Amino acid sequence: MSKTRSAAGTAAQATLLLIVRLVFAAILVARAWSRWQIEGIDVQLERLAQTGLPAPEVIVWGTIALEGIGGVLLAFGLLTRIVAALVATENILIIVFLRWAAGPYINDGGFEYNAALACLGIVFLAVGSSYTGLDSLIFRRTKTSDGGEDLYQPKLGSTQY
Repeated sequence: MSKTRSAAGTAAQATLLLIVRLVFAAILVARAWSRWQIEGIDVQLERLAQTGLPAPEVIVWGTIALEGIGGVLLAFGLLTRIVAALVATENILIIVFLRWAAGPYINDGGFEYNAALACLGIVFLAVGSSYTGLDSLIFRRTKTSDGGEDLYQPKLGSTQY
C-alpha cells in the first residue's frame, strides 16, 4: 500500500474540512449574536455574577468578541489555528467552571455542547484551514535555513497533515 495520498483524496478531505469549518463558524457567530442580541448582555452578566467568577463584564464581552469575530475569521479560514485554540480553551474553561457539576447532558445544563465545540477547536488547531482558507494563501510554505520547509500547510497530494 502506497503512503502517498492522491490529489483527489486530499481535495475531498479539504472539501469536508471546509464544510465542517463553515458550520463551526456559523455556530460561533450565531452563539455570539444570541448572547448579544437575543439573551442580552444583562442576562449574561447576571448569570456570570451568580457564579462568582471575577470580572463578568470582561468575560461576557470577551466571549461575544471571540465567538463573533472568531467565527467570521474561521469562515474565511484566516488565523484558523489561533481562533481554534482560543475557542477550545474557552469551552474547556466553560466546562470546568460552569458546567461540570451538571454532568454531561445539555438538557440538565451539562457540558456536551461545550465538549463538542472544544473538540472542533482541537481538530482545527491540528489541521488548520487546509487549502480552502486564506491561511494557505497568506502563510505559504517557505524554505528554512536548514533546507527544510515551514509546514504551516501541507502541499496538495501530500501525506503530511
